[in-house]
Amino acid sequence: MNTYSTPMYGSGSYGGGDGGSGYQNCMQMCAASYGAPPMASSYTWSAPPATTTAASGSGCTHTIIVAPTQGVLRYVPFAINASVGDTVAFVWNANTHTVTKSSELAICNKTSDMPFASGVQNKSFVFTQQVNDTDTTFYYCGVPGHCQKGMFGIINPPNALMGDDARVSSVMPVMASNSSNMTAMVQYTQMVTANNTMAGNWGGNIDMSGMPLSSYQYVLENVMYTRTFLAANPEVLSAEGVVDLSSAGTTPLIVPNDITAAATNSSTSSGSPTTGATGSSTSSHSPTSTGGARSLGSSSILVSVVAASLAFVL
Repeated sequence: MNTYSTPMYGSGSYGGGDGGSGYQNCMQMCAASYGAPPMASSYTWSAPPATTTAASGSGCTHTIIVAPTQGVLRYVPFAINASVGDTVAFVWNANTHTVTKSSELAICNKTSDMPFASGVQNKSFVFTQQVNDTDTTFYYCGVPGHCQKGMFGIINPPNALMGDDARVSSVMPVMASNSSNMTAMVQYTQMVTANNTMAGNWGGNIDMSGMPLSSYQYVLENVMYTRTFLAANPEVLSAEGVVDLSSAGTTPLIVPNDITAAATNSSTSSGSPTTGATGSSTSSHSPTSTGGARSLGSSSILVSVVAASLAFVL
């Protein structure tokens, strides 16, 4: 059973008990504000048998989808909390991706500190890793260009105090005030999650203070994509903040277009996300290098935040 629990992200009541009608109603509002809503694909979730490496732990299993559909360069969910003895199962739903351990300061570079790497794999592959400590662990897709477009994730993300300037919920509006593209993505996410407070607050307390400034845009994009995914699939998110992908074993999961589609259409003045998002946005996603090491492309948005840490609450 592919089940994992996380602490409740944010506060407020769960609005997903209507089996998805709230999401559809919200999509109608999005259509009124932005034009026609984006097309979303769906698939039946059925975790294949493990075909890979690494020992499983004695605790619960946390499932992470590696690319929910071809062209969407995301891990879903973007962040999980796991205990010692738990197992993280990475399940591919698209071709040509990796899961490779990195670090907070060099998100798109393989680390030599207790490394793990799946190698390039295709749809239905499963890669498992046992959790041996609760330290923050970053991982990324090592296929050239994918991490630079935001394909990375976090196990046991760093925490921030409520009201801290470096938490996701504080950084997001500041960055939106400096970028029309970010504004479009934030507004679209708020519209889609309007009937699901739990999904709308997900990831709000992730502490970004120790991450490179160039990664901020991509962290926010990943949080917003997970929020739209959870809003589209309320059955996998309980009122207690438990995400259980196995509950959708016979139910097709809705896979939203990538969140950057909202920014793309904002740039072209069409106002709504387009069909067939590629998981990348505009030229701000171009990779850069420093001393021969790959890094995230420099964000076009500069923001000053106060460093801080502590308590991660989704």
